[in-house]
Amino acid sequence: MLKNATSAYFFESLDFPVNDRKLEGYHADFPAGADRSEPHTHEGAELVYVLKGKLVVNIGGEDYELGESDTIYFDPTAPHSYHCAGRSDAAAVVVVTA
Repeated sequence: MLKNATSAYFFESLDFPVNDRKLEGYHADFPAGADRSEPHTHEGAELVYVLKGKLVVNIGGEDYELGESDTIYFDPTAPHSYHCAGRSDAAAVVVVTA
């Protein structure tokens, strides 16, 4: 198996098929051992609430390690990425404004 064969995350929409959303909610899984996601940007605001495991959110080049029940709110116009920091998978609720 190739090292990069595992995606950094899997997002499942929590509000599909609602039209004209003011925000978008996702359940996100972050597999243990996966590489960091590619940095990306978008408009609006983003909130991440960790349900289980350890998750690192990199914002503008700075790492923030979050554990279960930790939350981070940030401006997603800064490049940001995610990766699981523990030996077991992490999961989070991710909410972004649309």
